[in-house]
Amino acid sequence: MFFEENSVIEDKAKKDFDQLDAELIDKFRKNEINVDEIVKNLEKIYKDEILECSDKNCPSDDQIFAQCYHQLVHSSSLQEILVKEQDYAPKISSLVLKMEKELSSLNEMHQEVMDTKINLLDVETTPDDINDLLKQQYSSSNLMRKQFESELEAKRGHQKNEYREWVTSRMSQKFLDSPTTAIGNKSSMFPNIHKTADRREESFTIHLGSQLKSTHNIRILSADIIDLCSPLVNENSESMINGNIQLGIYSSSLCGVVCLVPSASAFQVMANQKIIRNASLSTEFHFSQIDEQLDQIQHDLKSSGETRLKPGDFFITKHSNLSQCHLIFHLVCDDSTNEMNSRHPCIMGLRSILKVANRYDCTQLTIPALLKNEMSEEMTLSWCMRRAELVLKCTKGFMIESSSTGSELSTLQLLLPADISEELFTSISQMIPSIFRVANTKFL
Repeated sequence: MFFEENSVIEDKAKKDFDQLDAELIDKFRKNEINVDEIVKNLEKIYKDEILECSDKNCPSDDQIFAQCYHQLVHSSSLQEILVKEQDYAPKISSLVLKMEKELSSLNEMHQEVMDTKINLLDVETTPDDINDLLKQQYSSSNLMRKQFESELEAKRGHQKNEYREWVTSRMSQKFLDSPTTAIGNKSSMFPNIHKTADRREESFTIHLGSQLKSTHNIRILSADIIDLCSPLVNENSESMINGNIQLGIYSSSLCGVVCLVPSASAFQVMANQKIIRNASLSTEFHFSQIDEQLDQIQHDLKSSGETRLKPGDFFITKHSNLSQCHLIFHLVCDDSTNEMNSRHPCIMGLRSILKVANRYDCTQLTIPALLKNEMSEEMTLSWCMRRAELVLKCTKGFMIESSSTGSELSTLQLLLPADISEELFTSISQMIPSIFRVANTKFL
């Protein structure tokens, strides 16, 4: 019965469609049908159906730019990209230097006027006059700074838009005739920091793990953290250092640096002022400017309900216009010389940084071996040896822990203060073979 009912329904539907087809054919013969209108209507229905059923996630402008840039930078256009960035940078750095110079001159003039007023206090001026003068001086210097910052923001925005349009247009012109260039292996992608006469460094190859061994490079060096975060374009020579940073931006071989920062007041984040200045000397074409990143981090801190960052906490900024790093891990660390243990918040902060670095393709990481930026009188030889031993042993444990999940960290740099003595540097260097399993050369 069920099949019989279906058969009757199908026969009736077929007759209805046949009748409709006959009427349409008859209208077509009599030129009563507008074919163009039917085609347009059919095309609209077809597009609506495709859009309804297709994936609506289209690549963003940033993703399109990233793909174009990655293909260009690994082609014969690399040198052209470097020249383009080299032309842009001096225009920003010169404006920054002009702002600093004029603000410095204005502050000196304000100081002279203030000194004169203070010398005449209770003679020709009153405390209220001093306060009014302070307000006027602050207002004038703040106005000058805002004017320069507004000009810098406009110039950076113009450069960024122009640069991105240039990159995408270069891809659309299909000028990539030569094969892509190799990035190089992960451990040697980034060049050594330029050596000076008083800089010391030593390198080791180590093995981690008992059964499934992993090989890593360890380099210990004495340098200022700013040397690893210098601007891509030198202020004096205006020449690009190299193209390795550009090659690694969208690769799986990123370079990171751990920078120690003090804890700040409520709802505030602090970064090294010299690093902020270096990152501000040129336009950041791939990420937000460093001040915008810090503002966003500060906003996120407020939104999280936390009042301030504590020792062991860290935040990350991304860069493409610094000489030796793509990522800076700003680790909050107190400046005291108190003894630490393996459970100290700063040590656990290092552990978290190594985990994040491993998870997000950071194959070279620089950490402060003493968790101090500069030497001080309290940092005796025995204190430095104990602190270095703690950091090295904990770091080894963290690296073994990460290697069990497939560690990508191939190069670890241990940074010692630039003003460390040669004796202390040698003593700490000699600790590495005793703590890590150093690969020995075999003679056949």
